[in-house]
Parts: sequence; structure tokens; C-alpha cells
Amino acid sequence: MKTSPAISPSTEEGRITHTWQSIVICALLLFVGINLRSVILAVPPVLPLIKQDLNLSYTAVGLLTALPILMTGITAWYSGLLIERIGGRTAIIWGLILLALGTLLRAWISVFALFFFTVVLSIGIALSQTTAPVLVRRWFPNHIGLVTALFTDGLIIGETIGAGGTVPLMLLFLGKNNWVATFIFWGIPVVICLVLWLWLAPPVPSMRRPTPVASEEHLTSIDVPIAPEKKVSVLQLGLILGSGSLIYFGMNSWIASYNQAIHATNLTPLALTILNAAQLPSSFGVTFFAQRIVGRRWPFIAAGVVATLNIVAWVFAPPFLEYVWAALLGASSALVFTLGLALPPLLASPQKVARVTGATLSLSYSIAFIGPFIGGSLWDIFGLPAMAFVPVAAASFLLIVLGLFLPLRSMGHKH
Repeated sequence: MKTSPAISPSTEEGRITHTWQSIVICALLLFVGINLRSVILAVPPVLPLIKQDLNLSYTAVGLLTALPILMTGITAWYSGLLIERIGGRTAIIWGLILLALGTLLRAWISVFALFFFTVVLSIGIALSQTTAPVLVRRWFPNHIGLVTALFTDGLIIGETIGAGGTVPLMLLFLGKNNWVATFIFWGIPVVICLVLWLWLAPPVPSMRRPTPVASEEHLTSIDVPIAPEKKVSVLQLGLILGSGSLIYFGMNSWIASYNQAIHATNLTPLALTILNAAQLPSSFGVTFFAQRIVGRRWPFIAAGVVATLNIVAWVFAPPFLEYVWAALLGASSALVFTLGLALPPLLASPQKVARVTGATLSLSYSIAFIGPFIGGSLWDIFGLPAMAFVPVAAASFLLIVLGLFLPLRSMGHKH
């Protein structure tokens, strides 16, 4: 049987060398990224409706929005180990299957179904997101920063359309207050993505076999002047990524409920859209400069300073200015995420990329989990809407401190 060239790697090591094939694979990774975020960020805009219909407390609402983060934190490390056994292509397949099932089946109107299938889809997200940098390292060893940034762009596009498009879509086509139908709607592209992946994604050679010496040396010849693997620890990278993720997910979790509490619900759709859309210019900009600025201190320090100032302004400045703060917070979080996600495939040897990525994401999302959950608990305890943003403010300041103590990058050898 004749096979499509799109499913055959160009080299024994799995590198993609043909231009048209590279475009197809990059588009696939972009589409995967979109689906990994659209199903999550479609929830915050309709949280007030879910809370009302299912009679949830603010603590339960915080737990619901934090579940994908928690499950990623718990399972990303194990996902890295699983990837080494079943391969990256197969790992994405299983990740998308879990994502599709969880997204569609949580449409059952019950508290149990909502939380249980959110756990299912979250495991799929963790597996797929951990796998993507591994495949980037295999398929595009000379363009790790660029292709990782493209995958990150997909995540951000998914966040933007999920957060900004869900309510207008519901009101125009699915029925007023029909939040259940939005779950089904966002599950359909996941199924399409799975079909395309099965059809077009090339196989990946085993990651358990010894890598030739030339391949190991090739890692140091990538056009990224960066220090050896041991220069940046998984702990430090996980803390930085966790702080940036907590800022982002914390804001997405509580903008709608906070604006409802201060009687400014009319600001919510555009504020969420801007928060997520503002990530795109930041991510696109980093896409072209990632090779030069990755590993430096100043991007993380700058992101922390901007986030700290803007979360304070969100609470104390007039509400109509929150569009400005949303834009700056979104851009800051995207900067941290894009630079941080590229580090494991850049720094680790081919055999260690899966484990390093898994460990980094586990720590990162474990930290990010505490934001929405603690924020909701503080709101319940003190009865003050602004308390939901306290973890966001703490993470912003921590990002400054972590950036200051990030080891200076060795300029190394550039080719």
C-alpha cells in the first residue's frame, strides 16, 4: 500500500527536512496547541452561569478552574516517562482522545460529570503538552526556539478564541445561557485535530536507543548561545514558569466573577479577550528573538515588575481602565511562558527532553494550581472580591525575585 510522504520522516533521526513537510507539521502542532487551551478558557466566561445552575460555592468555582492546572502538575512528570515508552506520536494521539472525551462528556449537567470529565480532559492536556517539546526536539533540532514558539502561539490563539468567543457564540448561535452547548462546540475541533494527527503526523524513532555521538554534538551546535544543561535547574525553571502561569490562570479564573461582584459585568467579555489576545503580539515577538534572549534575567524581571504594578492597579484604579491592565498582564505572562517552555528541549540531551519537560511542567502547574483555589477561598473567608487576586500579586513579586537570582547565561559558542 502506498503511503503519503507526509507520514515519513526525512532522516533516520526523525528530523523533518522537506519544506512543505515542515509547514504541515508546524501547522499540526499549532492546531494541537489551539485545542489544548480553547477547551479550558471557554469555561471562565460562563462561570457565573455554571455557578448559578449547579449552585457552586466560590471555592468550588476556584477548584473547577484550577483542576486542569492541578492535573497537569500531577501527571506531567509521569507523562514524560510514558512518552519514552510509547513514543511522541502515540502520546499525542492518546492525549487528544482523552481531551475529546472529557470535553464532550462533561456536557452532562451534573456536578460530578463536570468535575470528573474535567479531570479526564486535563490528563489529555498534560500528556499532549509534555509531548510537544519532545517532538520539536526530534523533528526540528535546528529550530527549537522557533517551532516551540509556534506551538506556544497555538496555545495562546486557543486561549484567545476560547475566552473571547464563547459568550458571543453562545448568545448568537447556541442559545442564551446555554453553557452546556459551548462544551460540545469546543469539543468538535478536538476530534478534527485527532483525525488530522492520525493522518499526517510522521512516526518518531524510539527515544530509548542510544543517540550517535554526532547527534549529541549537534545539540551544542544549535544556533542558541546558551549554557550547559546543568546551568538552569528544573526547580528554578519550574518556579519561574509556575509564577507566570499562576498570573495568567488566576486572572482568567476571576475576572468574570470579580466584575460581577463590583457590578461591572459589561467589561468582562472584552477584558478576557484582551487578556488573552495581548499574549499574541508578545509571543510573536519572542518567536523571532527567542534564540537570543532565552536564559537572560531581564525578561523575567520585567514581566514580574509589569505584572505587580498592573494587578495593584486592577484593584485600585477605576474599573474602565482594566482593559489596559489586562493587555499588560497578558503580554507579561506570554513572555514568561514562551521563553520558559523552550528551555527543556534546548538544554536537555535528546534522551532527557521528555523527563526534563515533564518535571518542569509538573512543578510549574502544581504552583499555578494554588492561585485560583486559594483566591476563591480567600474571597469566601473575607467576603472581599479583591482577595481573589492576592495569589496573583504574590506570584508577580516572586517572579521578580526569581529573575534576579537566575544564573547568568554563558554566551558559549554560536554557529
